[in-house]
Amino acid sequence: MKKLQASLAALVAIVLLTTLSACAPGKLSMDNVTAIIDTRTAEAFNTSHIVGAVNIDIELGDFIVTAVSIKKEGAVYIYGETPEQAALAVEYMRDLGYPNVVNLGNFADAQNVLPLGVNP
Repeated sequence: MKKLQASLAALVAIVLLTTLSACAPGKLSMDNVTAIIDTRTAEAFNTSHIVGAVNIDIELGDFIVTAVSIKKEGAVYIYGETPEQAALAVEYMRDLGYPNVVNLGNFADAQNVLPLGVNP
């Protein structure tokens, strides 16, 4: 009976690990990406950010004024201090007519889905 329980537990563990790894997000394509926007503060950005990202601090109130300089062709990836902060920036970009805007979530989430390094 103990061998059956151990075997069953091992089988359940294998199924769970396989299922969870299948759900893990893959890396996003960098083909046709116009911009990667980091909406965190300049201090957080200067500490560390995704390679190639531009910093447009959503808290400063001039996000829209700065964002309109970004081309509308291609994808715009956005991450922030929180997923909600990034979502606000995505909403602003869509209101400005950007058709392909992706909320990457927070900085850690962005690191997981982008095939780019991090600048210290």
